Amino acid sequence: MMKKVTLLLFIIASTSCGIKQKPTFIKVDNIKFITASSTKVTLSANALFNNPNLIGGRLNTDGVQVYVNDISFGRIETEKFKVPAAADFTIPLKIQINTKDLLDKDPNGFLNGLLNSVLNRTLKVRYEGTIQFKALGINHSYLINKTETVKIKL
Repeated sequence: MMKKVTLLLFIIASTSCGIKQKPTFIKVDNIKFITASSTKVTLSANALFNNPNLIGGRLNTDGVQVYVNDISFGRIETEKFKVPAAADFTIPLKIQINTKDLLDKDPNGFLNGLLNSVLNRTLKVRYEGTIQFKALGINHSYLINKTETVKIKL
């Protein structure tokens, strides 16, 4: 009898406060140049999300590709991140760009676009890929395709 009551309570608890929505990507801000050399450029940024659920989980953003001024900059580097329950949260991101690869892709347009962006202190940044959210053994993968014009802090 005790096992049935425990099982019933577990089922009620897990269905009443379960994962009803996926965390929502809000924006990326605070983009900064960390280092720049002849071989690579490192940028940092903060990605803001909201978790509307009463249960936290883990978020993996490794499947997200970053494009700046329509040129691929590579994938976001971050560790799996613990998501708080029912709250906004920020994930620190790091992007390393191999400058040789970028120059090989678009030798004239990249430099002109980058110089123009630095002078205007704005970048057109697009995030495209898959984010994975895991909580209580439930996995949610969802596509992200978002474009923003962001201000550069030098």
